[in-house]
Amino acid sequence: MSATPEQTLLKYWKYNQFRPGQIEIIHAILNQQDVLALLPTGGGKSICFQIPALILGGLTLVVSPLIALMKDQVDGLKDKGISAIYIHSGQTWSEIKLIMENALKGHYQLLYVSPERLTSKNFEGYLENLPIKLLVVDEAHCVSMWGKDFRPSFLKISQIRKFIPKIPICAFTASAPQWIQDDVVQGLALRNVQIHQGSFDRNNLVFYAIETENKSGVLLNSLQKSQGCSIVFSNTRREVQEIARFLVKNNISAHFYHGGLDSVTRSKRQQDWIQNKVRVMVCTNAFGMGVDKPDVRYVYHMMPSATPEDYYQEAGRAGRDGKLSYCVMLHQHQDWNQLFKHVENQHPSEQACNRAYHAIMNSVGIAPGYGYQVSYPVDFQKIADNYKIPMFELYYAAKAIESMGQWQLSEGVKTPSRVKFIYDFQSVYDFKLRYPVYEPIIDVLLRSFGGIFDAHAIVYEIQLAKRVRATETQIIQWLTQLQKAKMIEYLPRTEDPLVTLLEDRSMYPSFKMSVIQELKARRMNAVQKMENYSNLQDCRSVFWIEHFTKIKNEPCGQCDNCKKYKLKPTILSIQTQIFQLLATEISLDDFSLNVPHQFKDDYFAVLNELIDRKKVGKTENNLLFLSA
Repeated sequence: MSATPEQTLLKYWKYNQFRPGQIEIIHAILNQQDVLALLPTGGGKSICFQIPALILGGLTLVVSPLIALMKDQVDGLKDKGISAIYIHSGQTWSEIKLIMENALKGHYQLLYVSPERLTSKNFEGYLENLPIKLLVVDEAHCVSMWGKDFRPSFLKISQIRKFIPKIPICAFTASAPQWIQDDVVQGLALRNVQIHQGSFDRNNLVFYAIETENKSGVLLNSLQKSQGCSIVFSNTRREVQEIARFLVKNNISAHFYHGGLDSVTRSKRQQDWIQNKVRVMVCTNAFGMGVDKPDVRYVYHMMPSATPEDYYQEAGRAGRDGKLSYCVMLHQHQDWNQLFKHVENQHPSEQACNRAYHAIMNSVGIAPGYGYQVSYPVDFQKIADNYKIPMFELYYAAKAIESMGQWQLSEGVKTPSRVKFIYDFQSVYDFKLRYPVYEPIIDVLLRSFGGIFDAHAIVYEIQLAKRVRATETQIIQWLTQLQKAKMIEYLPRTEDPLVTLLEDRSMYPSFKMSVIQELKARRMNAVQKMENYSNLQDCRSVFWIEHFTKIKNEPCGQCDNCKKYKLKPTILSIQTQIFQLLATEISLDDFSLNVPHQFKDDYFAVLNELIDRKKVGKTENNLLFLSA
């Protein structure tokens, strides 16, 4: 007999009970229903599909957009003794083939893949024979072009259903307004979908929005007067570094983190912060994806986010342990002008899109009528310099072209080197006889990679060097010289973005500019909502609940506006917060620390009434718990 969800939770995660909303999602999945689950950051969405994966048996395919997210989840599962693995772009075809063969034999319980990998022809060949019991789409807002992280390949996931027609599809995301929910349901072709929306009423989070011309001073003052682990978000790498140095200079323990640091440094700084060796992490939004640190007491934003969804997700990294935590947004008048101008720049004209399209196509050497499904690394800075196009115009035009469906742009991808012979075998053989110095490298390429005349083979220069007893530098020189001799096409390893054409190059591309205009209107509206939030005179917690759920709620009694305008929480609101605080047993002292100071008497009055009504129990050691 299969284990129950509760037994599985206890066995692998060591928890005695689920968070609100989790068990309903798990039961819907176990009942073979398509599901769209909306759970805020810290709501425990991964457990909602990982537990069904273990109970259903067979293989669960998890589609995820970021390698970092896949790695974090797979590492966590392996630590629990659960067989999980992920496929990523840095692996060779032989490594991927071995993973797929092991998956066919039932060696894995969860297999994580990117949407591009899932919908590739090679992967489709395995689908009908894999023991798939569940298909999960994580970060499902990427299905919608209105989402910040739109990925066109997500729209192809629904095509997979023809290979696994009886398998449920479950989509998960942290937050999504109604139009994105509609896009996800339609884009994934969910059938009789069960929509589960978690509570966005995180009563332990206290929201502040402070208008100031001295953001660094306000930040320093707050950190000096408080204790506990903090995250400080800022927009640019330069700002992140400057803020971190300013804090360290003023005796605040801080690291900075952004995508420009090497992987070893990023990992070391992240671990220092997680282990509380460093108190403050100053970062761009490159930090935090998949990081689940429960005791973050403060999250500061030095610049407002461009959308309510981005802000709430990033702020929601505070207080995942349920204890009182603060989310502080610092802003000034020019911030909003800057954000509106940024949205304007993000949506270029048709003329700008044409310029960018042909500049990129020319730079990677794709001729008209060719290029379908070919991927090439793109050096935006080099192209901008060569074609005298402003960098921001080139980049945003490339993103706009992606939104209109001409190509796919994959950013932050570590692409290994690739080699393809341009001429036929006889021509290569003749070349080798004429230039014997290249014989060792040509022979090892021919022996090692079948199909290297038809498609690019992934190569690792250090491995080739060992095979021919040369240095890695020599290998790179030989491959470069063979490319100059036009014998091979050599694409060196890079971390540049990849452009993959979804149709052959056209000299006269047809752009759907109405898509860009509608997208612009949505994003302008999102910035306006954030500006409205900054100037709000009502409860900030109520703003978030109503934004995501349209449910009317009572003032929290603890945000800056509740304190400023003396918005007192109702008895019902206090009672709800007490029940949430006591979801796990806590001491009377911890209870006192986690309720609003100015309304402490009200909270204790309601608590005592609940104790009298035997809704709450209290031990001799002053531990509070919910009565059965």
